[in-house]
Amino acid sequence: MRRFLSLTVPLALLACNGSPPQPAEKGTKPAPTPGASATPLADTGTVPHPTKLRGFGNWVAGCDNGATCQAGSLAPEDGDPPALMLSIERAAGPDGAVAIRLRGVTLPALPLTAAIDGEAVARGGTADDDAVTLGGAPALALAQRMAQGGTLTITDATGATAATLSMKGAAAALRWIDAAQGRDGTTGALVAKGARPDTRPAPALPVVRAPVVRGESALLDPLLVTRMRAKADCDGDDLPDVTTKPLGNGRTLAIVPCSLGAYNLLSALFVVERGEATLAAFEAEPGGDSGGDTSLAFNASFADGILETNALGRGLGDCGVRQRYAWDGSRFRLIEQREMDDCRGNADFIRTWVARLIR
Repeated sequence: MRRFLSLTVPLALLACNGSPPQPAEKGTKPAPTPGASATPLADTGTVPHPTKLRGFGNWVAGCDNGATCQAGSLAPEDGDPPALMLSIERAAGPDGAVAIRLRGVTLPALPLTAAIDGEAVARGGTADDDAVTLGGAPALALAQRMAQGGTLTITDATGATAATLSMKGAAAALRWIDAAQGRDGTTGALVAKGARPDTRPAPALPVVRAPVVRGESALLDPLLVTRMRAKADCDGDDLPDVTTKPLGNGRTLAIVPCSLGAYNLLSALFVVERGEATLAAFEAEPGGDSGGDTSLAFNASFADGILETNALGRGLGDCGVRQRYAWDGSRFRLIEQREMDDCRGNADFIRTWVARLIR
């Protein structure tokens, strides 16, 4: 199985063939952090420091800076991958809620039944476009039982087996999450239970203030496009057209394709104002490394003041780095980062950084 290299190592992406609130969805604002003070008016100016993922056998785990943690199943190093991949996410704070998600090409007919070593533990589930989710008491019971078993079997509404997953490493991953959330030795732990009450509050999240972007994008002079491609040292001429988006205050974002691979389009980002173009500034560099002097964004898109990038480790989309940035009027600020280091079938990337976006 392929392992996706970390952000600090150049990625051979072009040629290879690999509770705190949830961050705001496109066009929305995140909910307040439970237990936190009233929404601060000031931008905290926090420098992003995404956390690292940890591997545990056929499982991987990680947490964001707000102590929301997630563990995910991985396909075995040898043999066929299971039909479904499973993720366990737990919110921070006292008695943080547990959600279990199942993803696959074909989702099981509901209600599903989850059994550990042949013993039924949970039943139910709700479905959306790409996942089945189990929440509440059934999800908590299943997560706790998974740490004690060897095999998880998922059956659909007809009783047919939808997937069989190895629990090798699940107990260690969940125990690591207990420690990361400060629950080890408490009544709220999933694995490392103890007598102490589960009272550790959720950490406050950093705040990024960014204006609502209004206006229209400018028409670009073809000579300016040529100069931008030259400045970014773009590869060849057979590239997609430049995309322009308004940044407000008479400025335009130019997304300039520079290099095209099998499943990654790398683009240089420029801010155009009064006919002049300067490379866009980033608080934290986009994921992936093109190997050149200019930072390039992978598979970039921009809407409503939010830039999204997606550096794919391989065409299946089960590894890489996904990021969301807010334009604050002078630079792009990282508001969310999700990662999956191992190219082993689980496309439910784990969040390693999050900030509250205030507009």
